[in-house]
Amino acid sequence: MTNLETLQYLDVLEEIANYAQFSLSKQAILNLRPVYKPLWIQRENARTFVAMDLERLYGACPMNGMKDIRAALIGASKDQILAIEDLMAVATFGRSVQSAKTYFKNAKVELAQLDDLARGLESSTSLSSSIESCFSPSLEVLDNASSDLKHIRSKLRKTLQERQDKAAGFILKNSAKLSESISTERQGRIVVLAKNSDKHAFGGFIHGESASGQSAYVEPPILIELNNAVSELMAQEQEEIERICFELSQKIKPHCVSYQSSLETMTLIDSHFARAYFGNKHQGLIASVSDSRELYLKQARHPLIAAKDVVANTYHMDANHRVLLITGPNTGGKTVSLKIMGLFSLLAYSGIPVLADEAHIPLFDHVYVDIGDDQSIQQSLSTFSAHLAKLADITTHATSTSLVLLDELGGGTDPVEGESLAMAILNYLRENKVMTVATTHYSKLKQYASTHEDVLIASVQFDMEAMKPTFKYLEGLPGQSYALEIAKRFGLSQRILDQAQSLRQAAKSDLEKLQENLEKSLHEVQQLKEAILTQEVESRLKLDELTQEKQAFEAHKEALYLKAEAEVDAFIDAREEEAEKILETMRQTQTSGKLHEAIESKQALVSSKTERENLIETLDSVKVGQWVRMKRTSQLGQVVEVKKKGAVVQVNQIRMEVAFSELMAGVAPLQKKQFSIKAEAAPQVAHELNVIGLRVEEALPLVEQYLDDCLRARLPFCRIIHGHGTGALRSAIHVYLAKQQHIDSYRLGAQGEGGVGATVVSFKGQVK
Repeated sequence: MTNLETLQYLDVLEEIANYAQFSLSKQAILNLRPVYKPLWIQRENARTFVAMDLERLYGACPMNGMKDIRAALIGASKDQILAIEDLMAVATFGRSVQSAKTYFKNAKVELAQLDDLARGLESSTSLSSSIESCFSPSLEVLDNASSDLKHIRSKLRKTLQERQDKAAGFILKNSAKLSESISTERQGRIVVLAKNSDKHAFGGFIHGESASGQSAYVEPPILIELNNAVSELMAQEQEEIERICFELSQKIKPHCVSYQSSLETMTLIDSHFARAYFGNKHQGLIASVSDSRELYLKQARHPLIAAKDVVANTYHMDANHRVLLITGPNTGGKTVSLKIMGLFSLLAYSGIPVLADEAHIPLFDHVYVDIGDDQSIQQSLSTFSAHLAKLADITTHATSTSLVLLDELGGGTDPVEGESLAMAILNYLRENKVMTVATTHYSKLKQYASTHEDVLIASVQFDMEAMKPTFKYLEGLPGQSYALEIAKRFGLSQRILDQAQSLRQAAKSDLEKLQENLEKSLHEVQQLKEAILTQEVESRLKLDELTQEKQAFEAHKEALYLKAEAEVDAFIDAREEEAEKILETMRQTQTSGKLHEAIESKQALVSSKTERENLIETLDSVKVGQWVRMKRTSQLGQVVEVKKKGAVVQVNQIRMEVAFSELMAGVAPLQKKQFSIKAEAAPQVAHELNVIGLRVEEALPLVEQYLDDCLRARLPFCRIIHGHGTGALRSAIHVYLAKQQHIDSYRLGAQGEGGVGATVVSFKGQVK
């Protein structure tokens, strides 16, 4: 197993290849390998960085169904006739290159290294147009591909129709000798199905018999010439199509070199956009690669672990700590941490984003890996032997600029010998200043780390309560294997576990016991610290939540207040507007004399307001000071005196006695704003109007004006003298009076009031 397979580099390439848009770029990604050359690394990472910006802003560079046209280009360069499919693939490629050039031209991003690739793209739109004008998208040759083809096909269609008509006529004429009344095709020629007994009755050619032997396929003489003509025209059509394809292939020939170069460039561009999509999808970034001996991965996440399951960890090594020793239980994440540091280095050397919030990676000359079980039956190597073979290779070739990853260093053999071998190897690597990351279960190696300043100890956390690993990397804290605790979880006898615990304690030296107590205390402090941090985060989140709720409540309260205030203002403004309209109408009536119309408008307004207030109940009793409304006139007034069957109500400074049955509850008028209205003195009006001797059209306007004056003067009644005459004037006046809502009643005058020559009018709501 190679380092690439061990570190799952090839698995990452498989995912990225799925984001490529055509076959060549997919293959280019799968063939991608780390390069340990600084200029190449810098260039590839710069291109991917720009591609990530472009992909975020504009999507991937369009490829428009582009295909691998290498074989077509080679064929055209050798004067071969390209197939229609290959010709259309070349046309599509030209369009794709043009789309890519437009994409980069319109991008509002500094293109950097990708600009060099974009400028190197070449295509011929005229070549694509020439090809596309000859073939349909479904690869059919169009009639307009050439004038000769158009002429041939026109003649062919006519001949085919003539042949069809001749065949139909022949069948109709000879149906008695035919097995079926249809024509069919044999070897490209139209024939009829004749009865076997009559197959020689027509002449012509026999093209065989049916499977049953009852019929024969006969080509009658009348169809022979037409069949020959069709065959000849079809051959001419095919020759013309081949000529067209050859002509188009020749047009491609001058572009073969430039199109080959553009194809390679488009492959490279697409591969970078696939890498960019991978980085953006997983919220990755381009790592910084330099000669510095510092490796720093902040919140690094393994790309092959699902986002919902992955645990982000921060790893840090530098020139002062070239060796990192990771301890902790099995399945706790030690190997994952080891792989991340190796995998991210390989990705950075391949122009591929890494999944971290920040990444600084040294420029290594090689990444050496000893991870997993490489036992080989063919080579008769045991697990330990395989490790030894790798360790021998690593210690032979590793330099001060190499990265070495060792999983379970010294494992697979006697613990004492394994510990000794592990420490010796670490000493060798430290002396040669090789950056090394190793995992171990050995207690001696923990002590080894604590006694060497250039060795950094770390562990992976284990949740003792849940009895499962957290995969959390803890720098500076040694870890325990928790073998006995895990064994208990899997149901091992408590008796066995107790004895194992006793034996373990007896085997420990005083130094080991002190170190274990120290580790336990450090872990407790770490857990307490994490608990405090968790509580702090939760408290901050809760505070933010409460603050947001308070702000939302205040905003809602303010909105309700503003809404209520707006509704009140709108209601008052509406009432003010209505009042202003009434006042304006009253002012106009004082000049026009039509006071009764204003009174009717006001009564309608009061009536509508009464309905809105739902004040419709009849009052059986009232009290002094109460506001009431009169049913008949809808006038609003205030009770000033209560009597046995009614009440005295004051309306606009006028007092009138009204029965309880004619009263309903009213609402005191609004007092929000005071209006200053100049009072005008009521006019002096006579108690009678004499219209004797006037025609109807002359008298009625005078009667209308007179009645308005009476209303303004608040007269309870009046008299209109119209005389006896023919009775026409009296009748017209009575018809007019019957239509007036403000008139309570009218009658002919009594003795001493003018008799039938006068009409007495009583007004509504006036004091009688």
